[in-house]
Amino acid sequence: MAAVKLRRWLIPILLSAAIAGARPPANTLPLRQQAREVARARATRYLKERFLIVDYYRIYRKLAYPLPVRSIDPPGVEVEGIDGYPWEIWMLWALEERVNALGWAGHWFGTAEFRRLAMQDLHNLAQWPRYNVQRDPHLSVGHAARILAEAYRNWPWLEAPLRKEIEDACFRLVDEHAEWFRNTRMGLTTPESIRQSPLTASLTHNIPVIATLGLSMAARVSNHPLKGALEAHCRALIAIELELRNQEVTEAVSYDGYIQDFLADWLRGASTEDRSTIGRRAELSAMVWEAISTALPGRMEAYAPLNDVEPQEMPFHVSARAKIADMGQSSPNWGWYLRRYPLDRVRSDGLAALQNLAVIPEAAPQPGALEGLYSVSLRTGWDSKDVVAAVAASNSPSGHIQKSNAQVVLGSRGTWWIEDPGYQQYADGDERVFTIGPRAHNAPVINGQAQTRNSVRRLGSQRGEDGVCHTSLDLTAGYPPGAGVENAVRHVWLIGNDHLVVADQITAAANSAFEYTWHASPKSALWVDNGACLIRIDVDNLWIQTSLGPLRGTMIRRFPGSRGQVSINGRYALQKPQNVIWWIFNFGERPSPFEIVAEGRGIRLNSRRLSVDGK
Repeated sequence: MAAVKLRRWLIPILLSAAIAGARPPANTLPLRQQAREVARARATRYLKERFLIVDYYRIYRKLAYPLPVRSIDPPGVEVEGIDGYPWEIWMLWALEERVNALGWAGHWFGTAEFRRLAMQDLHNLAQWPRYNVQRDPHLSVGHAARILAEAYRNWPWLEAPLRKEIEDACFRLVDEHAEWFRNTRMGLTTPESIRQSPLTASLTHNIPVIATLGLSMAARVSNHPLKGALEAHCRALIAIELELRNQEVTEAVSYDGYIQDFLADWLRGASTEDRSTIGRRAELSAMVWEAISTALPGRMEAYAPLNDVEPQEMPFHVSARAKIADMGQSSPNWGWYLRRYPLDRVRSDGLAALQNLAVIPEAAPQPGALEGLYSVSLRTGWDSKDVVAAVAASNSPSGHIQKSNAQVVLGSRGTWWIEDPGYQQYADGDERVFTIGPRAHNAPVINGQAQTRNSVRRLGSQRGEDGVCHTSLDLTAGYPPGAGVENAVRHVWLIGNDHLVVADQITAAANSAFEYTWHASPKSALWVDNGACLIRIDVDNLWIQTSLGPLRGTMIRRFPGSRGQVSINGRYALQKPQNVIWWIFNFGERPSPFEIVAEGRGIRLNSRRLSVDGK
């Protein structure tokens, strides 16, 4: 796997200049005071709550766990098609947020009732008879350990008996998984040893990484005999994780942020040397840069729905970056991003990390053709009126990176007009087909075959002197032999705030069948007028046209399993072995006139000419 050069994502961070883009929020309170008030409001709501409300959004369930939560045991609710659903993960997310909101509000404001409820939850968590219901250490291990260890480290007002209970619980938690660690991780104390292990892929996946970091934090609190071995392994594990990010391995913003959130907490309790050497690693900026570069204009919290991302439910990347900045490793781009990110979406431990940031430098990144870990974003800016076309481009083997290279999502005016499911449903059925099936993305399906592997070559991205942004991606190796594809390149141009043009340059067997699917926002109303498809949201219009011929009303479909997206789906039989297929998108009152020129290899759009030959 070819290494990604750091400059792809680091240079835009280090060289960003004049402030531009989205304006800061109207709230003029200092950031740390805003963060405290958000936490206090959350804690106040928890005062009246007698149940822990847990949203299992993936399976459309909400459960109300009676408080206090006294065990990790599953609730006994059935889920169609899934045995052993991991209920404990989302329950611990919710419990951790409750404890942190109450604890930090009690810490800052001295409110006795906040402190009492936080200690009550910690007491009950410390009494749980077990902290894992899966075969191997799972995410529950990481969260349970972090709740206990971080409370112990950060809140000196915890009563002495409770502190002893936390020490004992942490010791038991490590003991529960000691045999697993000795059998699978013991002795893997250098990046090289992890790299050479036959278990490398499982060692570096988010679940065991988070569990292992949590075990190490629990071992510190309890002074467990495995403390030193866990420290050494985690140090090597973090080094390899950061190394992999510089080799195109990523799990997308949400899951990379999830890992880094635990990494940051582990690091804040580590030695001064570890904080200095690891905390300064440039790779830590890559994940935040991806969120910045793909952010929806006008809504910084809604980054592009490429791959498995859950911006609303998994904002761990913001907490991670706040904690890293709290250790003195900030960046002007991150400060700019944070000023525009709604604090009511930041988890309470992230709000706590903001308290020590008296001054946060700010510098906006420049728009243009922005390269990221798993995308290329063509954008005019970050204000609501601006436009971004985020294009999937990844060779990562991670399961959270879908086989969706060259998928284009188009955002403006606070909405993803052309979007992607943005997640994968794990249970079999219509929703899984919709989220990862052949029609899940808008790269062409050729002879019934979508891409089956992440193998893409970035051929170049640039912003021209005329402001036109362009990128091109070679997708050939991503298609299976059955597709009969000899060559497949997608070109994408963003022309100001008005036009997006996509051209697929494909060589395949004569009489090949092509299928295209473009998913429109659930907010959309659609219509077909004179061969062009209208997507209308509020008072704005986006028009879609293609060189393949007139679009028809019969192409507007709502696929089974969709969460609301309505799709434009067309099937075409192309007789020539070499084809350039053009798709034209424009905002405005009417579809823009266009003319295909140069034997199909170019297009004249208004007064502008584009060509797949670059001429």
